[in-house]
Amino acid sequence: MAISLLSKSITGVLGLGTATVGAVYFGRDLIGNKAKISIEELIDTSNPDKRFISASSDTYWREAWKAYIEDNKSNEKDVWNVAGWTSGTTVTNNENAPSEFIQACDNKRSQKVLDKNDSLYSQVVKYCTRDTVVRDLINETEGRSLLVKNGDFATDSHWRAAWKLYRDDNPDGSDKWNISNYTSIKSQENAQEAFAKMCEEKSQVKEHDLTKSTYLDVLKYCTKVG
Repeated sequence: MAISLLSKSITGVLGLGTATVGAVYFGRDLIGNKAKISIEELIDTSNPDKRFISASSDTYWREAWKAYIEDNKSNEKDVWNVAGWTSGTTVTNNENAPSEFIQACDNKRSQKVLDKNDSLYSQVVKYCTRDTVVRDLINETEGRSLLVKNGDFATDSHWRAAWKLYRDDNPDGSDKWNISNYTSIKSQENAQEAFAKMCEEKSQVKEHDLTKSTYLDVLKYCTKVG
């Protein structure tokens, strides 16, 4: 009986050890199988200060292409194997990015990585994105759209309403945006050129935080419903 009890005890200890090892192994397996996320989704959550460059943004693409060339000019092969790339290539600010490079960026949006420490993620952020600006936030704000300055904007009801709101918030002695000649034009009912110009400038300011006045002021003074 003593031998039988001893055998059961040893078996139990060995079984416990096996279970422990299994648990540790299983835990490592879980960590090793951490769910991946697409680069596009990760940028939305981890880098809200960045937006993908659109196909029509030639200036941004030129800057991105130049950065890519500079980072790879000493290599025998570029990191993305872009068609037409050759070692030692130099590029100017006026040189358009080739369609192959733009396509490479587009293809990598859906590729999945573990987290923002992945080298591919860092490359995409560097070569395929630009800074988020107020205009982006406005475009993503449901129910609002930026006022557009056209030929007859001054008498447009939306522009006039926006201009009145700004004047009401900035009476004598105040001018939040330091609009040119504000003291001499603030009595005008029609929207003024200087005000419309300021709306355009403010919409291009870098910003990604929806709680900042940089965004909230443009939302208030330079947008309409719709």
